[in-house]
Amino acid sequence: MTTQIFVTSTQRGYTDSNLRGPFNSIEEGKKKVTDGRTRGYDGDETRFTFFEVTPSGTKELGYVLFRDECEYDGDDLKVEHFYKKTKG
Repeated sequence: MTTQIFVTSTQRGYTDSNLRGPFNSIEEGKKKVTDGRTRGYDGDETRFTFFEVTPSGTKELGYVLFRDECEYDGDDLKVEHFYKKTKG
């Protein structure tokens, strides 16, 4: 099994989530899931969390967050945060 990237999406106020993937890289996942998007589902806060799945386990890599458009002024509701890879 090679390394695969999966993306979960969750919307604030809802208990269900969606799983997309597998992707070969974070960039491919972002391109297919979050690129071109300017707001969350129905304008609500929506978080897309990226996970790496390997034979040794699953690790969260980071997320793309679309803030609630009713709570934030301005056009840029998108926030990206990916954790730095550490050796070892």
